[in-house]
Amino acid sequence: MFLRSSYRAKRLLFIVCAVVLVAGTTQCRMVTDNLTRARVGTANANSCIRECARIANEAIRVESDLHVANVHACGSDPLCLANEDARHEAAVAAIQAKRKICQNACHHQGGGQGGR
Repeated sequence: MFLRSSYRAKRLLFIVCAVVLVAGTTQCRMVTDNLTRARVGTANANSCIRECARIANEAIRVESDLHVANVHACGSDPLCLANEDARHEAAVAAIQAKRKICQNACHHQGGGQGGR
C-alpha cells in the first residue's frame, strides 16, 4: 500500500511539474537581436532620412517660388497658365521621387553585402 501511494505521489508531482512547465513556457516571447546590439544604424538611417526630407522641402520651396513667378509672368494667358501648371506638377513629382529614392537609400547604408 505504501508503494502505491508513493507511485501516486510521484505521478502527481510529475503532472504538476509538467503543468507548471507548460504554463511557464507559453508566457515566453521570442526576442530579436535588436535588444542586444547597438542601434548605430538606426540613428544614421534616421539622420539620413531627415536630411533627404530637408533637401526635398527646400527644393519644393524653390519650385513653389518659381511657379508663383511664372504664373505672374503668364498674366491671363490660359495656354501659358496650363503649361506652367503641368510643368509645376511634373517638377513637384520629380522632387518627391528623388526624396523617395534618397530615403530608400538611407536604409541600405553600410558596407555589408546583404547576404550576397
